Amino acid sequence: MKILFIGGTGNISRDASLRVLEQGHSLYHLNRGTKQDPEFSQVKTLIADINDTDAVMQQLESRNFDVVVDFIAFKAEQLKLRIQLFKEKTAQYVFISSASAYRKPAVHPYISEATPLINPFWDYSRDKIACEQLLQQAWQEHGFPVTIIRPSHTYGKGWIPTTWTSSDFTVAKRMLEGKEIVVQGDGQSLWTLTHTRDFAVGLTGLLGNPAAIGEVFQICGEEALSWDMIHQTIAGMLGVEAKLVHVPSDFIARVDPEMGQHFLGDKSYSALFDCSKVKRLVPEFRTRIPFHQGVRESIEWYLEDSSRQKVHAGIDAVIDRVLLYWHKAMDAAFS
Repeated sequence: MKILFIGGTGNISRDASLRVLEQGHSLYHLNRGTKQDPEFSQVKTLIADINDTDAVMQQLESRNFDVVVDFIAFKAEQLKLRIQLFKEKTAQYVFISSASAYRKPAVHPYISEATPLINPFWDYSRDKIACEQLLQQAWQEHGFPVTIIRPSHTYGKGWIPTTWTSSDFTVAKRMLEGKEIVVQGDGQSLWTLTHTRDFAVGLTGLLGNPAAIGEVFQICGEEALSWDMIHQTIAGMLGVEAKLVHVPSDFIARVDPEMGQHFLGDKSYSALFDCSKVKRLVPEFRTRIPFHQGVRESIEWYLEDSSRQKVHAGIDAVIDRVLLYWHKAMDAAFS
């Protein structure tokens, strides 16, 4: 098949790209061409900013694709343009949505594609819901050949999944320095993590499959761990003890409303996923990389080169501020 990835070099799209190449398909990336990867020597890169419609139209003018996978659409306004761009140029348009769009507060920890979409806390999730609604309308009214994918917390090489951030070394560095780590709630809510190589199996198995057109699939791991266990596993891989401090999500939101969206809109609730729908079409999909294996690979990657150990100064400061106010509150309550 002739496949176009919008993006293609990010967290979840990198391993999906490698799997598509392994399967012998012709793969194109549409992006700004800023990331060079020797493993993508067979990829044909169309250099354009997807939000620059004129530049994209020039790149697409004489090209058609069996499948287009859009990893970097976040708002309905962006998708209105995508629909116009690709309605005559592909037999399948795959939109990467988010499992964070499911109903919050959660009323049941087991989630399927039929779980309602409503998130009053997080703008990111509401935007993804609006995107899905627009695409469903385009499919129902005009036959736009969409497939919607809802991944949960997906990580790959260079990502260390924590409750605060995953794409940098912030929390790991705090652990190495013996600093406290804030974990929301009591740390016992169950969270599902999916390695990008596992996600790639589910995603690529749906590409070019006519039974996937007009459908929604969640592609999530089968291993659920408590947030305490996740952080303790990371600390163990680093050879240190995790100094965890449990703080209610509402309290975190009072200290920093932006991060409050992140916790109240997603990570405060147990999330276990029924992926039987995708398995019916892609029987080979399952969890092959458990968290202890996947996070070891990521930590080893960071420790190989200190220049990779970037810290998000803003998030680090918020953690310190939450700890400051929490300890003051506890001291005042029990003094």
